[in-house]
Amino acid sequence: MKKIIKTLIFSLCICLAACESSLDIPQQGVVPAKGTYENATDDVVNQFIASVYYRVHGDAFNNMMLKDISSANALRCDLEKMSGELGEYYQYTEGPDASTYSMIWSYYYQTIYYCSMIIENLPQNTVASKELIDRVIAEARAIRAISMMYLVRLYGSPPLADHILTGSEINTPASESWTFIEAELEAAAADLPSKSGKNGQAAIGGRITREAVFAYLGKAYLWQKKYNEAASTLYSKVIATGLYELNPDFAELNRYTSDFCTENIWEYELDNTSGYEASQAGMWDVKMFGWANTVMNMPDGMGNPDNEECYGWGGYASESFGLFMEQHDIKPDGVKTARYRATIATYEDLLDESLYTYNTAGAKGIKTEVSNCEGYFRVKLMTRTENVMGTGMYIFNHKNFCFMRYAEVLLNYAEAVAMGGTPGGISGLEALNLVRRRAGLSDAPSLDMDNAQYGVKAERRAELHYESSRFIDLVRWGDAAATLKDCGKYTCRFAGYKDGNNAMAQSKNNWNVMKVPTVGEGFKANKNELFPVPSIVITYSPSLKQNTGW
Repeated sequence: MKKIIKTLIFSLCICLAACESSLDIPQQGVVPAKGTYENATDDVVNQFIASVYYRVHGDAFNNMMLKDISSANALRCDLEKMSGELGEYYQYTEGPDASTYSMIWSYYYQTIYYCSMIIENLPQNTVASKELIDRVIAEARAIRAISMMYLVRLYGSPPLADHILTGSEINTPASESWTFIEAELEAAAADLPSKSGKNGQAAIGGRITREAVFAYLGKAYLWQKKYNEAASTLYSKVIATGLYELNPDFAELNRYTSDFCTENIWEYELDNTSGYEASQAGMWDVKMFGWANTVMNMPDGMGNPDNEECYGWGGYASESFGLFMEQHDIKPDGVKTARYRATIATYEDLLDESLYTYNTAGAKGIKTEVSNCEGYFRVKLMTRTENVMGTGMYIFNHKNFCFMRYAEVLLNYAEAVAMGGTPGGISGLEALNLVRRRAGLSDAPSLDMDNAQYGVKAERRAELHYESSRFIDLVRWGDAAATLKDCGKYTCRFAGYKDGNNAMAQSKNNWNVMKVPTVGEGFKANKNELFPVPSIVITYSPSLKQNTGW
């Protein structure tokens, strides 16, 4: 069994071209053989790209690709703790042989393989319409380049997948991969359509657009510290198009009514039509994203409507993030901003019946100790009852999963300008303030990176919490070693109030938070900035070199 697993991991990690004979029979959801590409009709060509989008669906794409991954424990830890909010819950003790690194590596390369099959084989097609072929190839090129972006950012110098890999590849210098990524995104954007207007995304569903690709290109420039290129691309190719604007209600981003709203740059489409429950269950599974009813009752409007158990993976915010939000997103009059309310809640908030209600008398409050909790509870992207479909094992959240929002584009642009990039038609400060105003904050007086109250770094932390940037942000800013130095050095449990009267709001000064030291090592400079090349990959491809410190 172990040998079979290792063989499977290796084949996924290196993406060896599959034997042609095994692909002769077309199967739904399976990449067909070369001849099938060349003779595919329009319908079949659309199935090819649908199989790629399926690879990047919902929580799978998010958890492994776009979710903030700050340690080797990423796939086994509470997702909030994975986002690098000080990261006390990571021990940083796993080595290159940890399955986590192999899973993430192979996930990217699997996605790239599906894309490369389209890119290399579909140009020979003479059956389908040229317009469709060009669009599908462009979509595959874009998604392959985005996947490669994250491989380079997380692993440093992984093999460049600009072709179907053979397993004999060596490390590719990051600069060479970045050149490829930039060129591919530019080329893909040229062959992709824009949405028809601000509300035009619904008509084309979750398919990536020209502006979405340029948004990722701007992000690629920002990661490389090419601030002029980032500012120019983000302004002229995305902001200036007028196709996007912030949703005025931050809280609505937690609801299915925000699907294909004017703020969403790219999202995965989940169908809320009755009958699709079984086929979509697992993509955004309610049982994986909720406070645990076994330890704490769900407020009305949250969680599974039939009250089946919702596991608590991802339900808590770190003390570090909670204290940060109290400093950053509470206005001078003491009122918490709309963004605060739609992002986290303190234990007292959950007991406040003007904010949260419970349909069963005496149901509010915790039932037993809550692991990995310090009294702050995540609200952002928590499963809401209105977003749920299905019953039994086929329960899923049908709210579309958004990979990038216009708010991030504005913050990327603001940062690029703050770091010296030439502004376009709006200033970097105005871009920053657009985000702050929607959050419920006053305008920042100046464009600054480090100011704790209105700097770009602080605004990114508040706005993009639980999305796709925190860990990588800390690394690219050079802040990771200091911010994450105590990662995993203690675990914690929250037991309500010290006097045990847990159903009536008191004060967080009375919180019963138990912290236990661990053997955690914390983030190590000159090592943890990059993930290790998985040991299983180097075993089968010894020409690959390991990253420093591993």
